Amino acid sequence: MPAIEEKQSRRPLRVVIIGAGPGGLVLAQLLHKDKRFAVTVYERGTPEGDGHSLAGFRILMPPATFDCLRGQVDREVQDLLDRAVGLSQPQGNRTCLMDQYCRVKYRSDTTEQARSMHSISRWKLRKALLHNSSEFVHFNRQFERYEADENGVRAHFADGESIECDVLVGADGAGSRIRKQLIPNSTRHDTGVTIIYFKAPFTPETEAMIPWGSGGMVLSPRKSMVISYFKNPEKPYGPYHLENIDPDDSFLMVGMGCYSDEFHNQSKSPDDMTPEELKDECLARAQQWHPLLLSLVAITVPNSVFVARIKTQDLIDPWETGSVTLLGDAAHSMTPYLGKGASSAIADAMSLAETLKLGSEIPLGERLAEYEKSMLKRGFADARSSMLVHHLVFTAGNTPWRARLRNMALCALDMYFTHPATLPEPFPVRYSKEFKQAKQKNKKNV
Repeated sequence: MPAIEEKQSRRPLRVVIIGAGPGGLVLAQLLHKDKRFAVTVYERGTPEGDGHSLAGFRILMPPATFDCLRGQVDREVQDLLDRAVGLSQPQGNRTCLMDQYCRVKYRSDTTEQARSMHSISRWKLRKALLHNSSEFVHFNRQFERYEADENGVRAHFADGESIECDVLVGADGAGSRIRKQLIPNSTRHDTGVTIIYFKAPFTPETEAMIPWGSGGMVLSPRKSMVISYFKNPEKPYGPYHLENIDPDDSFLMVGMGCYSDEFHNQSKSPDDMTPEELKDECLARAQQWHPLLLSLVAITVPNSVFVARIKTQDLIDPWETGSVTLLGDAAHSMTPYLGKGASSAIADAMSLAETLKLGSEIPLGERLAEYEKSMLKRGFADARSSMLVHHLVFTAGNTPWRARLRNMALCALDMYFTHPATLPEPFPVRYSKEFKQAKQKNKKNV
């Protein structure tokens, strides 16, 4: 990149980011106030986002990552980021693995790191990162391809326009067009599983329906169910409305997973099903499960649905570094089970911003090569961890006998670890106490 290095000494480094997801917007926020850079983001969608996307759900983020991000942005953005962090329970973010009858098999509450994870609204995070962004974010711009040479990169768009830059960053998600051109032989692995996500109203009554702690995952032979929530610190409870949930409101999240070719409704593809048909599909799966789980599915809001075919990026080796690089899902997409996809993209963005801001003593090409090496190592480590959970849920639960052995192993593992002594007993103790009290009261009345 000698030509780019020489030009950078005379003018700002032109950075073009394709994709206004969390990673792309974080990178832009960290660069756009620095006079050494001229940064622009191009996004194919609209400022409001896609109503049928994960923009309206939530992510998990380690406090250290959040604090690092918060410390590098303007005060106004800091305040908006703080509002994106949901309220947690007094004893922290505690989840568990249970079977379809709500019998807890394994409690994930043994480490402070797990309990301290932030639950963050994707919608509120997006609003924070888009604050005062009109000068550097352009919507409704579909990226097509790029041309690169020693003088830089030219990005081409579907409307026929093009723009020159010194560094092109692919933050355009798992189906990244930039990755496909940069690494033509890269492939993604289809797990064969589809997850249907819904929101449900978050009220004091529905909060009490969370089976254990902060939620968790239901393990059933060849099926799964995830339960989590976002609790808005400014307005903890929303209305009980089964037709619509405001993006700013608190919500329960329910996700039902199974093999894509094992839907109860075989009359059409999941992509062609209406929101109501997708909800009926989830209700059919939970018919023989614990009534509480069926009730959680029953209160979901159909128009909040998001359907995800679960794929993961096959391992990528570092490529020959040039003026084009990647971050987040564009490089190392992963399964959703640990909620690490977005936080991994944000970590990549902060790392890339730091790399670009390093002094010119180290050539830009060398800096980008080091970033790409560490980014791939970190990202695929997270992807492997997430894939292990997928195997635990589906590969180890392919048959009833396998599922039973898996659950026995989880119980043994749970007993091996020391759990915080002050935490309440697992579900359904808090409900069974109320049931016993009601039962005793009824006996007295007889």
